[in-house]
Amino acid sequence: MSEIFLITGANRGIGLAVTRVLLDQGDKVFAACRHPQKAAELITLQKSHGTQLELVALEADSDSSVTAAAREVAKKTDHLDVLFNNAGISLQPYNASLQQVEIPKMRESFEVNTLGPLRVSQAFLPLLKKAKNPRLVNMTSGLGSLSGKAEGGFYAYGVSKAGLNMLTRTMAFDLQKDNVVCVCLDPGWVQTDMGGPGAPLKPEESATAIAKTLKDLTMKQTSLFIYNNGQELKW
Repeated sequence: MSEIFLITGANRGIGLAVTRVLLDQGDKVFAACRHPQKAAELITLQKSHGTQLELVALEADSDSSVTAAAREVAKKTDHLDVLFNNAGISLQPYNASLQQVEIPKMRESFEVNTLGPLRVSQAFLPLLKKAKNPRLVNMTSGLGSLSGKAEGGFYAYGVSKAGLNMLTRTMAFDLQKDNVVCVCLDPGWVQTDMGGPGAPLKPEESATAIAKTLKDLTMKQTSLFIYNNGQELKW
């Protein structure tokens, strides 16, 4: 059965790959990104999929942009089955040492990676609550794992993703009463602009697993930290 998804950061990398997989499976996708008019690959996809793919202007670090996006999406659908908070940034130098950490870059990373999913979730929650089996998924990273941390560096990205993990777990408990599944998902190390060419997974490999997991999530998994295939990970 086809479902309705909203994916942030859908113009490139994993977001774009997941969008492709879902469209091929017959689902409807609201593909959100900062500048959809410049998203060449999404525009090409829309030409072949028509209203199955809707492009949405959304800047995760802007309250007004997120509010406007939610208002626009609500005009075109009465519910969302899945909200996938995929948008994120990793600012250079990626592996800055303690002495190299720049507070403005830390702040920008939190604004997008941690507060972005919060404001998007708040704005689209009314549409999620109207679904029969609502799922809210926040894209995290193994670099945000406390138990998996075995080296220094990656301050801005890792700390902001660790914050997202706590946000997700807290949201999950609050949303239990509304039967909204809420998890954070690690896509694996993927060959994207962020992951680099040396990563072991191709975008389509990770995306295929993610798409299946998004569809199969149940309340038994809510509040968990999971891998792209749904396997539970350690915090």
